[in-house]
Amino acid sequence: MADPAPPAGAQTIDRGLRVLWHLAEQPTGASLASLSRDLGMNRTAVHRLMETFRAHDIVRRDENKRFHLSYGLVQLASHVDSDLHRIAYPMMAELADTTGGTAHIMVPVSEDEVQAIDVVEPRNAAVHLAFRTGHRHPISRGSGGVAILAARPPRDDDAPEVVEARRLGYALSFEQVIPGIAGVSAALSTPATMPEACLGISLVDKNAAGRAAPLVVKAAEELSSVLFAQERRR
Repeated sequence: MADPAPPAGAQTIDRGLRVLWHLAEQPTGASLASLSRDLGMNRTAVHRLMETFRAHDIVRRDENKRFHLSYGLVQLASHVDSDLHRIAYPMMAELADTTGGTAHIMVPVSEDEVQAIDVVEPRNAAVHLAFRTGHRHPISRGSGGVAILAARPPRDDDAPEVVEARRLGYALSFEQVIPGIAGVSAALSTPATMPEACLGISLVDKNAAGRAAPLVVKAAEELSSVLFAQERRR
């Protein structure tokens, strides 16, 4: 099914967002000509967008006239769920160091996908998975998405792994997103001002997942309690 067309009057915003998402996937940047070609946009329109984004430090242009995302986006992103980031970091770091896995918080960004909004790597593991904040994958694959689905009210069409995660209180996965990687995630209870979310770890040792599960559940419960306590103090 094709994506719905943007509402009338929002085409410029839609084009601008398409450009930014495209640049996010170009580690070496993109020229004006390649942006116009790859996105099927008029070159003059793309040029106007780039000049506007440059004025707000959303994109920058290097000496080869290739465009890249710039640090204005980092400043904007720092205000997204800033309480969650600030409060969660110490618990995520402890969980990562204790289990040797890469800790992450994931949220649903659509009916079909989840996205990592916080990632903390272990400091003392000989080998661990590294992936970036912003990583997305289908909500039906991997422990993070399954944990979020399991925290929702039961549905007749729930997949078996969602039913099992609801029974256990956490979700387990192996090689569903990244080859050789096991995942353990538990849903967070979040105040109404925050999105659905889960706390999880990604492990290179499949056999460690079962042992790590109680630690993930405990950390998720502690983080949920702190988030609600913070909300009450407001």
